[in-house]
Amino acid sequence: MSAADVIARGMAAQARAAVATSNRHARLIGAAAASERRNPVILPPWLAPPAYVPNTAYAVGQVVANAGRWFMCGIAGTSPVSGGGPTTTASGQYVADGASAVYWTYLGGARAADPGDGAPAVSAVTSNPSLGANWLPASFPASYRVRGAAPAAYRGSFWSLGSFEAKAGVVACAGASVGFDCDADKLAIFLPANSAQLRFIVDGRYLMPGSHVVGGSDQWLVIDWTASTGRRLRSYEVETGKSAAYFGCAQTPLSASVSAGAGAVPRLVVIGDSYNAGSSYGPWLAGGSIAQLVAKRLGWRDAWNLSAGGTGYLNPSASAFHTYRQRVPQALALSPDVVLLMGSTNDAGYPLAQVQAEVLATMQAIRAGTRAPIIVVGVPSINLAGAFATEAAVQAGVAQAGDPLAFFIPIAGATPPWVLGSWNNASGVPAGAANNALYVAADNVHPPEIGYDYYAQRIERAVRASVLPVLAAGG
Repeated sequence: MSAADVIARGMAAQARAAVATSNRHARLIGAAAASERRNPVILPPWLAPPAYVPNTAYAVGQVVANAGRWFMCGIAGTSPVSGGGPTTTASGQYVADGASAVYWTYLGGARAADPGDGAPAVSAVTSNPSLGANWLPASFPASYRVRGAAPAAYRGSFWSLGSFEAKAGVVACAGASVGFDCDADKLAIFLPANSAQLRFIVDGRYLMPGSHVVGGSDQWLVIDWTASTGRRLRSYEVETGKSAAYFGCAQTPLSASVSAGAGAVPRLVVIGDSYNAGSSYGPWLAGGSIAQLVAKRLGWRDAWNLSAGGTGYLNPSASAFHTYRQRVPQALALSPDVVLLMGSTNDAGYPLAQVQAEVLATMQAIRAGTRAPIIVVGVPSINLAGAFATEAAVQAGVAQAGDPLAFFIPIAGATPPWVLGSWNNASGVPAGAANNALYVAADNVHPPEIGYDYYAQRIERAVRASVLPVLAAGG
């Protein structure tokens, strides 16, 4: 091959790469535009949450309406025989319901449900409804679209969902979804025992605000449209929470079909710590991690959450999980359209020069395998010595990379910081300004449920303000 041929081939390869990059940017921008006012997080649910009832057993993740507001059960128990139920709006902390064992956390003001032209009747049963056809994923895998995880056989005919190896031999899943289209007027979704929290999206809207909690027995969630709009082709999606990701099957009458439908959406891969993987303080709503919420808000719906609690760029956690850079090969194997890194407070205390060097090395490892945009989100501004300095080191690593498609979003160092409290009110905000009671849980580290959504909204707005315009300009 002549030198001219080598040059020509190199130029052709560069041209193809430029076209691929432009197409990727267009997909990301288009999806974000389409989702700005229409996504499950902001659209009203089909059904309103049930009203709070005294002397009733509640499970973690269930949502009730009370006093014109929504509250989520954060610690399970039975509500007291008498009393008005949860009312606090001053914080996102888990607040005891009187002298009972059940605790509630504030989610915000009540939103009106929107049954549209007819909401379905929904019931959970423990006996097989025997509608006629079981669309078992082991037998009909092409009838489903899986996002955020790879399915593996479970109990022979069903699926277990795994996203990545947190360390060798340890498969984790911090949230995924299984979707399908179905034209039945009545269907049942089989929920294997111990599936934990699940939520259901129908035609782009949540079926109900809270999680459906699956205990130690198999269940079927029956969704019946016969008394409302009847038979119609609809899109269904089952979202999993931060643990126990299982999917059973769709069961329909013999006259109905189940198909994967159109599902090409941008793929977001997130590497982070417990702010995305979840902690003992949440999130308890299925689909409620920062990664999953950002994905819905921006339309980058194929979200792969490769996050593990306790980890950072340098910190492997007490469980010796993979650090951020050690997870990069798994991220690259997914052919991401965009990569998001977040945090980490777990790196506070490491030498700052070492943090900066590892951030740089992580970004270089990502760029060696993809031309996708890299979004680096800073360190949460919690009451932790070193949080600000650690974020500054992360930012310095991003700057050192000199990558035109790498973007840094500050949290602790933002003006003002996203979370305000006595530890960061020194300048730039009115004296005494504080929102940490809403957005930091009682452990003084992790967000409560309302805090996860707050962080996701802040990231979404930062991406729309500083990332998408660069992509649109051909950056």
